[in-house]
Amino acid sequence: MRRTSWQTLLGTGVVVGAVAYLGLTVLEARSGTVVPVSAQTWLVLAVVAVVLLLLGRSVRRLTEGRTTRMDHLRAARVAMFAKACSLCGAAFTGYFAAQVAIAWTNISAPALRDHAVWSGAAGLAALALLVVALVVEQWCRLPPEDDPEPA
Repeated sequence: MRRTSWQTLLGTGVVVGAVAYLGLTVLEARSGTVVPVSAQTWLVLAVVAVVLLLLGRSVRRLTEGRTTRMDHLRAARVAMFAKACSLCGAAFTGYFAAQVAIAWTNISAPALRDHAVWSGAAGLAALALLVVALVVEQWCRLPPEDDPEPA
């Protein structure tokens, strides 16, 4: 498995953000309301990031040869979970950035101010999830073999 490239993550965030901005603009123009963002959204993303970090620590212990309850199959699953979280983190960051941009158009309204705050908090949590996922992906890499003969 190859590491997730920054170009893929940037492209995902930009495309999702642009599509979300266009869709949310059309939806707001037709209905007059914005899609609500729950105040707990940032908390859910932060909990996922913490769980991924804890799982990644166990994988890191396994790759360093220290004692752990992690086996190789579960370590592979954690690596795939980290890859999925990096892509989801990029997509959610773009989406919540679009939400903030929509709410920023009339930030003086109290409802839109709260919307911008919760969207911004969720966007920061999604960015934190992205960073944690990239760190865990790095921890899941196996050290190179010390085989002097080419395969």
